[in-house]
Parts: sequence; structure tokens; C-alpha cells
Amino acid sequence: MPPISYTPAFQFTDWIDNEDVVQAGGDRGFNKLFGDVRTEFGAIATVVGTVNTEIGRIQRLAFVSSQAPFVLAAATASAEIPIETYDRSALPPNVEKAYFIIILPGAPSGPVIHTLLYRQLPQNRMAVNVQFFNPTAGPIQFGFRVLAFSLPQ
Repeated sequence: MPPISYTPAFQFTDWIDNEDVVQAGGDRGFNKLFGDVRTEFGAIATVVGTVNTEIGRIQRLAFVSSQAPFVLAAATASAEIPIETYDRSALPPNVEKAYFIIILPGAPSGPVIHTLLYRQLPQNRMAVNVQFFNPTAGPIQFGFRVLAFSLPQ
């Protein structure tokens, strides 16, 4: 993220009672003073806009899928389970969304291996599925949640 900074440019010299005549025009007149204040607020608005843009680019984690517990037989793979289809247009070339699988063990439980499968679709879209494998000699039960980075706005 680029550095975001703001340096105040507006300066005001106090008026002195019974010495300064306050008027609309001139170097110390109200028109000049309020014009400088308006310019300063414009600079502040520009910085706030930059901050807003940069905050919008921060990636956030979001739940994209959840699966109730199911049983996977011994030494078998599950069917592919659809996670999400997204448009790649918002991403740089050769970059895909990252997903995190959270396994929720049931009973009986055991190690579960998962594989995320990315498939290119027409119109620059990507389909993401997950497939699980039970390497044990007995059935296992588990559920899962999928977290994904949301795309920048």
C-alpha cells in the first residue's frame, strides 16, 4: 500500500483587536481566508478518498461454503463438492483466489486429505471444487467450512 499522508497547508495569522480592519478583499480579507479553508478541505477530501480506496483493496476472509457432517468410506474419495465460481477479471494475471478448508471431525474420525480443484470456464471465470480422501481402513465422519479471501473492490 502506498504511504498515505496529509500535511496541513492552511495557516492563519490572528487578527489583533483595534489594529486590524477586517474586510472582504485583500491578502488578509475574508474572501482569501475562506478560499484557503476551502482549498484545505479539498486536500483533506483527497486524502480521505485515497484512504477509502486503499481500505477497499484490503482482502478479507469470508465463509463461502459449509457442509453438514457426512461419512466417507474407507480408502475412498468423495465426489467433487462445488465451492464457488468467480470472475477472474479483478485479479492480476496468474493469480487465483486462495481457499482454506476447516475440517470439523465427527465420530468416527480420522485424517482427511483434501484437494482444491480449479477449472477454467468461459468468459474468464473459474470454478472451484473440493474433493476429500479417506486414507484410513475404516469410515470417517466430518464436516467442513471453507474460508476464502474476498476479491478487492
